Amino acid sequence: MATIKFYSVQSRQSVEVDVSKVKKVMLKNGRPAAETINPQTGTKMFKILSAAEAALLK
Repeated sequence: MATIKFYSVQSRQSVEVDVSKVKKVMLKNGRPAAETINPQTGTKMFKILSAAEAALLK
């Protein structure tokens, strides 16, 4: 399975999350973004996506 790397501010480390657990959202300016829950701490993480990462979530 494909994964996307997020940065957890609370635990200060990179976390790889499976694509099936990531929700794709659009920002007000039209940029694609993703949000998910950190599996280790249970907090919400957010990331602005690159074009390659956005293609994974289509």
